[in-house]
Amino acid sequence: MLKLSYNSNGLRSVPVEDAVRAVADAGYRAIEFSLHPAHIDPFTFRPADADRLAGVLDRHGITACCLAAGADTLLGGERFEPSLIHPSPEGRERRLELIGRAVEIASWLGVPVVNFASGPRRDDTDDAAAGDRLREGLARLLERAGPVRLAIEPEPGFFVESNDQALALVDAAGHPGLTVAQDLGHCRVVEEDYLGSVARALRATSVIQLEDIKGRRHHHEIPGDGDIDFAAFFRICREQGYEGYYSVELYNHSDDFDGALKRSIAHLREQYDAAAG
Repeated sequence: MLKLSYNSNGLRSVPVEDAVRAVADAGYRAIEFSLHPAHIDPFTFRPADADRLAGVLDRHGITACCLAAGADTLLGGERFEPSLIHPSPEGRERRLELIGRAVEIASWLGVPVVNFASGPRRDDTDDAAAGDRLREGLARLLERAGPVRLAIEPEPGFFVESNDQALALVDAAGHPGLTVAQDLGHCRVVEEDYLGSVARALRATSVIQLEDIKGRRHHHEIPGDGDIDFAAFFRICREQGYEGYYSVELYNHSDDFDGALKRSIAHLREQYDAAAG
């Protein structure tokens, strides 16, 4: 069964209650929330807010499948900084606290997965130092995550930018609470064999984000508007028995979210059915 979700970062032009309603009306089964002042502000969100939002989800029959903690400017004007691999301990601590806050909010809402990224590859940090800092941060996050699973998402241009890198971290940690959050579009940008990369990482994947990519340029396109072979992708997922959510991420299409919602679900359903043929 195709379990489709839509990331709320593509609905930032409307209140969170309206975002949930729009996702339900378009036929999706779930929503992936993103930390953002327009919807879930990590610095002001409280248990009472979680109760109200849980009521909205229940009324519309929508599951909150994931909470994305990687919004670019939550911690300042420099995008995605400070990160888990930032040179300063104080900077890394701020990022750890933000992700920890996301875990807390996820537990209030009953969201099973929190996803995040390593942070940008920096000229002032060598790979060995970045790797040490990242592993230390992951260990600390796992200590406090409880039942919420952590999912590291590869991002083009980041220290961890491929599924294989994320999978190596997961395997080295050997902890069931650490998983991979795949992003199919990112795979297409970074990987020569993007479908092979998907297949290798599925065993450790808790959520997959979807968008289309045109010409391997990192710009999130509505599914059907780029070059990704979604039928082949879904065939791999079917063959390996992936049962998690596929979450459409179109943060750059919030000006026409209704069209993005409807066109995405139509194309993905068509390609999922084609994969079964």
